[in-house]
Amino acid sequence: MRIKLDEAKQLSLDILLKLGFSESDSVLITKNLIDGELTGRKSHGLVRLPAISRNVGIGKISTTHEDIDFVNETNTSLLVNAKKKPGFIAIYNSLDKAMEMAKQSSVVVVGIQDAAYCSGYIGSYATMAAENDLIFIGFNNSPGGLIPHGSKKELWGTDPITVGVPTNNIPVVLDMASSKMTFGDLMVAKTEGKSIKEGVALDEAGNPTTDPIKAIDGGLLPFSGHKGSGLAFIVELLAGALTGSRVGYAVEGGWGTSYILINPAIFRPIEQFKSNVKASIKELKNAPKADGFDEIYFPGEQSHQKKKKQLEAGEIEIGDNLHSTLQELLKGK
Repeated sequence: MRIKLDEAKQLSLDILLKLGFSESDSVLITKNLIDGELTGRKSHGLVRLPAISRNVGIGKISTTHEDIDFVNETNTSLLVNAKKKPGFIAIYNSLDKAMEMAKQSSVVVVGIQDAAYCSGYIGSYATMAAENDLIFIGFNNSPGGLIPHGSKKELWGTDPITVGVPTNNIPVVLDMASSKMTFGDLMVAKTEGKSIKEGVALDEAGNPTTDPIKAIDGGLLPFSGHKGSGLAFIVELLAGALTGSRVGYAVEGGWGTSYILINPAIFRPIEQFKSNVKASIKELKNAPKADGFDEIYFPGEQSHQKKKKQLEAGEIEIGDNLHSTLQELLKGK
């Protein structure tokens, strides 16, 4: 079904406020969920609200109205304690501060520890940085059940790496999980009662499955075997070990995030940098097309187009089952 964008935003805000989040935190979480919906990343959209509700209910997510804590700060770094709030809140708040710092110091490294649940649609943060003429490189670990190559038991999250690059028009944004599909896509499939593709997940016993419920109990396989597995391990170390956060099951703690902001002006004028990016995009778009391809897209281009189209329409599409679930959450069922 299609619902008005304003209605979707208000629905999210009302549910989060009912769960006990402050108004400011509810606005930030909703901003990220709606960004996920608008860009076609439904795996990181409103489907996350039922999981947030469950985790609040069992005490895994804090709805404290206290501000996040900037534990340590230098001219080029920030260490943030999220106080068991969802990662959305700590990243948005730290990003505002870090972007101002990067304009002065050219490079800023941010570490976030003790976050609960997940960091949401990370492309939203990368886009914000790129639109402020900064390069964003982010690493996030979280629950999600990725099974290392050669194993049959999940150890890590789906551990995405995200990069945002400024341009004169649409930012270049690469936002990719280490798994063949995201955990959010599992949630979407479960909510809509659909099967998942073969070869992307194992059940709890380590057997292949196309049942999203069994896959949630089991785990997801990494993309390209050892390559995706290796990337996930690196993200565990840079997001977890570096920030004093959880690493697999070996190190306990909250979930971690680290990201780097780079001001291209550290090396050359920003317009010269953007000119080179523009030339690279033009070359890619004009490259000879393989059979079956009408257009070649750069990372983030299709997401931007979807967002623009849906903003113009003022509506988004959500599944009937999800809409019913959200209405039940609003009623407290």
